[in-house]
Amino acid sequence: MTRLMTPCIAMKERLHQCRNIARRQPDRGSFTTESVIVTAILVGIAIAVGAILLAKVLAKVKSIDLQ
Repeated sequence: MTRLMTPCIAMKERLHQCRNIARRQPDRGSFTTESVIVTAILVGIAIAVGAILLAKVLAKVKSIDLQ
């Protein structure tokens, strides 16, 4: 039982440490906002590139003559 309790106690202590650090530095939300905006932009670019590639591939597929 003590083998299992040791990792649990260590995780509990780490959680308390992280919570204390977050309380000392409360103004850290801008990084999260910036990362969400950058991720949304990158997803938009990926969707646009995917749509362009799909259109080009479908055009090539339709131009194949099977006769």
